[in-house]
Amino acid sequence: MTSLGQELASAAVSTQPSPDEIQQLTPMLRQFYELKAKAPDAILFFRMGDFYEIFGEDCELVAPLLDLTMTSRERGDKNRIPFCGVPHHSAKGYWLRLLKMGYSVALADQVEDPATAKGLVKRDIVQIMTPGCIDDPEALEADRPNHLLAIYEDPKHKKWSLLVIDISTGELKLGNIERHELDMWLQVYQPKEILARKFMHDELRELSLRSAQKISMATLPEAILRDREGQTKFLKMHFAVEGLEGLPCGNVWGGLELLAAAFQYLQTLKASISQFLSVRTLHDSDRMLLDETVRRDLELFETLRRRDAEGSLFREINHTRTPMGARLLRHDLARPFLSSGPILERQDATAEILGQSHEWMSELKNRLKACADLDRLTTRVLSGKAQAADLHNIRQSLGISLALKEFLEEVQPRSAILRGAMETLAAARDIYDVLDRTLAAQPGALGSLEVFQPGFDGELDELVTLSRDGSEKIAAYEQSLKTSTGISSLKIREHKTYGLLIEVTKSNLSKVPSNFIRRQTMVNNERFLTVELEDLDQILSSATENAHAREYALFQELLADVMPHQDVLRQVAGQLALLDLIQSFASKASQDKYVRPVEAKDGHLELLACRHPVVERWVGSHAFMPNDLELTRSVSQMLITGPNMAGKSTVMRQTAIAAIMHQIGSYVPARQALMPLFDRIFTRVGAADDLSRGQSTFMVEMAEAATILRQASAKSLVILDEVGRGTSSEDGLAIASAILEYIAKHLKSYTLFATHYHELVEFTEGLPSVKLSQVEVLESKQGISFTHRLVSGASGSSFGLEVAKLAGIPDAVIQAAKGHMAHHALETPLAPVSEAPKRKNKSKPPLESAFEPDFHSSSPNQASALFPAIRSIVERLDRVNVLKTTPLQALAILDELKTTLEQREQLGLFSELQPLC
Repeated sequence: MTSLGQELASAAVSTQPSPDEIQQLTPMLRQFYELKAKAPDAILFFRMGDFYEIFGEDCELVAPLLDLTMTSRERGDKNRIPFCGVPHHSAKGYWLRLLKMGYSVALADQVEDPATAKGLVKRDIVQIMTPGCIDDPEALEADRPNHLLAIYEDPKHKKWSLLVIDISTGELKLGNIERHELDMWLQVYQPKEILARKFMHDELRELSLRSAQKISMATLPEAILRDREGQTKFLKMHFAVEGLEGLPCGNVWGGLELLAAAFQYLQTLKASISQFLSVRTLHDSDRMLLDETVRRDLELFETLRRRDAEGSLFREINHTRTPMGARLLRHDLARPFLSSGPILERQDATAEILGQSHEWMSELKNRLKACADLDRLTTRVLSGKAQAADLHNIRQSLGISLALKEFLEEVQPRSAILRGAMETLAAARDIYDVLDRTLAAQPGALGSLEVFQPGFDGELDELVTLSRDGSEKIAAYEQSLKTSTGISSLKIREHKTYGLLIEVTKSNLSKVPSNFIRRQTMVNNERFLTVELEDLDQILSSATENAHAREYALFQELLADVMPHQDVLRQVAGQLALLDLIQSFASKASQDKYVRPVEAKDGHLELLACRHPVVERWVGSHAFMPNDLELTRSVSQMLITGPNMAGKSTVMRQTAIAAIMHQIGSYVPARQALMPLFDRIFTRVGAADDLSRGQSTFMVEMAEAATILRQASAKSLVILDEVGRGTSSEDGLAIASAILEYIAKHLKSYTLFATHYHELVEFTEGLPSVKLSQVEVLESKQGISFTHRLVSGASGSSFGLEVAKLAGIPDAVIQAAKGHMAHHALETPLAPVSEAPKRKNKSKPPLESAFEPDFHSSSPNQASALFPAIRSIVERLDRVNVLKTTPLQALAILDELKTTLEQREQLGLFSELQPLC
């Protein structure tokens, strides 16, 4: 036990007193626990003078997390209570760290002036911050939203309603979902916090275990869920409408209850809801929703192995320069367009930017980079939390917007997006002028008397002048006293309680004149007051106080003047985000030679020299092998064979990535791209279990395959990699065959189907819509090498032993495996149900013509023995699956047959056979 632990133990520290014990505590600690009861799930920062103190269980939790020294103090009874503290001026950094760890924080501040307080200073909780309810830019990730999901089951209609909230941007989406879709929506929005009724918490916690980040849980207020009249009245007042029919909440089962309860929850946190001006529908018919499996398999936002953004598609193609642009890219990657209109608009704008000079593109990037997060700053204005620095950043961003409008005009754009940008950015003029004629060039914090320009308000200027001239007046009066008294060490200093006082050292007390009024005796000096100094103090203190009050009032008026421009601010923010996204597309296309894809109305899919953007970056463009791929409406499935490490998965993934990039309006990594619009994209790549749900790798694989078979259509793109490998070879082959057949005959989806089941090659003879492709492997005396090139045809081997050797498996194990393989190379090929292709020469053993024995010259005994011998060899060869047998396996089988022949020759059974070759 540490010395601190011993100290606390010996002092009988109690962290959580009982209700009766609380009444025995000191008044300050009673006040602490009264406030703690208002925010039991939050860590309470309790303001005491210049510090925030943290007591009891909260202290024991956060002290090691924040590297704070934990000590203890008397409680008022025989026990002691642990506590730690942080200076108030640096406390923000500590609570931001806790929020990022997934904890909630409550701030209890002094709500009256300690100088005028009678007894214990009154304190109250002024703010509760939870991971999903933060609007402070320093606590937020700039390139991603900060979502809170509220979930409610309408008990009457058995419907589920889902509300998506981002308090930092005012985003509000509402819709009905099915219960089984909960997991999908959690993965789509990746919330920091879930708000639901208490009985749902356990189920939601289980679902949240799959998330890469910690998700906190909160409880919906129950009372308002049952008060329909209260819900309606509250929401009508908030949205300033006569009826709710025009809002999604009026047409969603459980929508009124959920929205009203969520708003009430936010208000209990002392959070603003004024930024929520409208409700949008959760379901967007113009967008494709990529489920969690696709996001995972294609590593759209994080890598599979490390769950890290580095190495993800988002990180690779993100060349945005603003937080708003980055969030728009993240949003669109998860929700590609379903119609060609917005895709073509973005492509046209990208092409127009690519047509400008390199210098022009660089200047565009630099101007955008100087823009602040206008979207989140607007929310701070609407919530009343904006500071002078926030308004300065808004003004600066609006000024850049106006300059960008003129910058775009210089090239006379023709694309709809760039022309729309000029029109929207021009609308920033009015609000920019309001801010520019009021704020100082570099405004200080509120209370510094440096927020507004000199000359903006005459009254403020006079008060500021008087306040700032006070120091000169004090210095002049001090000098006059030194001269009149002859005390050169005399000082005038400000005291918190008594105001301005004259300090005289003990050695000079004999020189103090009679008009000096003694106020305080110290160890080394005494403090005095004069009538003149008292008058001066009152004038100066009232001037400063009045100046601060005037500055505060003017700032509130300025916020009120800005609020009516909220629509313009949101529109400008959206336009800056879109412009930034387009320049990001252009920048990436220019850097890595991406091409503009063409939509194929006839359903043709053709990619020439297509690349995987992330893999290409990691291995280098010189080492990456681009590949061609083609599918049509009539031949829309491709069976891909080849060994592991040869590049099958990369080819399939890069095809799906190209489809997504096309449908967000981006250029794609290829030399030429002709692509249809897909209605859904499905993937089943790699092996993964779900231990949190007790699901094995095979169970997860089958569940994902079932989703595809239920939801895919002829306009969907399906990526299937090694279906069936999570179970026995026989079961896996049967399942893979059935799935491929179902897709080819019924779904008719565009499908890339990679497999190690080489029996499927012959199986596809009855499936004319399936084409065969393989990843090329070169064999030599030294072994095998991968070209990573997709070519026509089928691979006859998976080269498992060769890949194992390349991976470093010991040679003794490789040799043992070769022996085992010789005894497991026999397998009967499958064929589609009712369409098994007829094997040729079935009535005649395949190798019977290789020999012409003279049966007539053989003795009867030899002939009777010869037929079974030949039959056993022929049957052995007939059962060999040539397409699956590797060269090493073939040599092993030949060696086995040669040994058999030698044994037969010893009996004289083959003495009369004459080989033809």
